[in-house]
Amino acid sequence: MAREPMSVVDRGAACLLGGALGDALGAPVQYLGWADIQRDHGPEGVLEPPRPALVTDDTQLTLFTADGYLRAWVRGRNTGEWEPVEEVWHSYRRWLVTQQIAGPEEGATGLLGNERLYASRSPGLTCLRALAADEPPTPEAPHNESSGCNGVTRTAPAGFAPTADIAYDLGCRFAALTHGGTGGWVSGGAFALLIHLLAVRGRPLREAVDQVIGRVLRDDPYTANALNRAVLFAEEHRAMGFDSVRVDRLGSGWTGPEALAIAVHTVLVHAKGSEFVDALRAAVNHSGGSDATAALTGNILGAMHGTAALPRDWLAGLELVDVLAELGADLGRSVVGLDFDYARYE
Repeated sequence: MAREPMSVVDRGAACLLGGALGDALGAPVQYLGWADIQRDHGPEGVLEPPRPALVTDDTQLTLFTADGYLRAWVRGRNTGEWEPVEEVWHSYRRWLVTQQIAGPEEGATGLLGNERLYASRSPGLTCLRALAADEPPTPEAPHNESSGCNGVTRTAPAGFAPTADIAYDLGCRFAALTHGGTGGWVSGGAFALLIHLLAVRGRPLREAVDQVIGRVLRDDPYTANALNRAVLFAEEHRAMGFDSVRVDRLGSGWTGPEALAIAVHTVLVHAKGSEFVDALRAAVNHSGGSDATAALTGNILGAMHGTAALPRDWLAGLELVDVLAELGADLGRSVVGLDFDYARYE
């Protein structure tokens, strides 16, 4: 049963905003071990994002994923031609431009016209090298064997595709544009499918996670097993009454499967909208890819609960909040058939 249209629009905005909040919370500590985080931020670790709350390349690329997908959607509406992977590839190449020059060129439009996106936030070399290629790679013809987490962290917009099957396929193919290792692109598909089931179809969390595991098992048992462990550890957490979430048992989050498993585990433990802040703190305070794991956690919770769950004081300091809300809402409008400003994506 699909959600009410305006509910999906709200969840689209919240999905992108929640991910950006997690990204900004984790950005200052993404390369630190847990002992170093405690040394710099106290025994409980990071509790609040800095002000301003600056995002990393993960959120930048999520925006360019959304922009490319919406360009494909509008083009399909206007001409009948539907090439979302090609459009997203071109969108990622536009992001690459923002990493190479200081600001917009005269006449630049869309995201390329927004000077705030011309900021280098430690972009991954895997992405930079992949996007410098002449032709886009595919899961069937990869350019590398990387399963790093920068593939999965940008595929949430694919969750607003028309069907679950399309969401999974596009998530895989968007991630594979830079990450050719099986775990690198399958985790992207798994994440997009999870977002679709939660935000668009209104599935209960545990049911959605089980459906994702079943689908992923056909393509990559490793990713499916990582997600299954996330579920088992969450059940153990509830049964034993642990005080804190031990995400380190699922890895460091530097790979796509590990980052997604940590996020899923954290959300299963802190599933209520009122626990958004607790979930992000749990997802960020560990040794490893803190920005990636917290961003995925925020994406999922936003997709589940909408903007009402997002802490207003954190949003007040968030970079690009207006752009994130606009593109996220347009993703929601596209999948439920509501009108939006199509000219933004032509």
